[in-house]
Amino acid sequence: MGDSARITLNDQEIGFVHYSRGLNVAVIDEATGQPLVCTTFDTFFPGNADRFADLVDKLPSGRIVAIAVKDDASANLSQRAKRACQSLGSRQVHCLRFRTSWALIGQKDAKPGIAKEELSDYSDVVCSRLISVSGDTVQRPSLGVISAGGNQGNFAQITWNNEEIGIEGGYQRGLNVVVFDRRDKTQAFSRSFDFFVNPENAEAFAQLIEDCSLDQGIAIAVKDDASVNLSERAKQACEALGSRLIRHLQFRSSWAIVGYKDTSAGSAIEQLSHDRSVGVRVW
Repeated sequence: MGDSARITLNDQEIGFVHYSRGLNVAVIDEATGQPLVCTTFDTFFPGNADRFADLVDKLPSGRIVAIAVKDDASANLSQRAKRACQSLGSRQVHCLRFRTSWALIGQKDAKPGIAKEELSDYSDVVCSRLISVSGDTVQRPSLGVISAGGNQGNFAQITWNNEEIGIEGGYQRGLNVVVFDRRDKTQAFSRSFDFFVNPENAEAFAQLIEDCSLDQGIAIAVKDDASVNLSERAKQACEALGSRLIRHLQFRSSWAIVGYKDTSAGSAIEQLSHDRSVGVRVW
């Protein structure tokens, strides 16, 4: 069937940094047609299905969600995740089997059967729908975060409208951090924190997060490794941004996150992997 996934808006790829195994999810504003979030959930790893459900549960009624499966999304797909798909109008999610192709365009709080969806055990699938928008819309800029741990490419990048945001001293081993205004995404501060060379950098990172205001967001990309000397205080600072994955960070894991101060667990847009690069994008 091709082991691929793609989501487009007006025949243009919507803006994923990476497509991965599992559920590839795009959230779209139903009034403007503006993409809001592109992220993935590799359900092969326990917990990711419930992270997907967290995202859907927090969406307002009427919000559009597009889902494309790559490789397989049936492994560890929890009943809660299936109910989340039902809340988008899906009827076919319960028919998902190992390496089934599935594409869905649904809306939060739609009745089962309302979503546009296609499913097949034998071939690629495609589904589409028109989105009616109200009046003129302005394309909002996007913030992208890419992370590749030391064994997956040793690379980190944070972008604004696909242009790299410079970090003083360049992107370094550890956590590369950009603090931005929550309303217009303009950059306020950037810095890298290498915990390996200096364990005290973990405390400096935690202090930075603690000092951020509620109207600021934080983008973080790991380069090489950020697990060595990652303190409990630093982990709690990441959890204050809505991270649920920080305690799963291992030696040379890839981790990318966009979060906001004092939000609930699971509210951050984040990805973590021990064997591949990861990326997220928000608008």
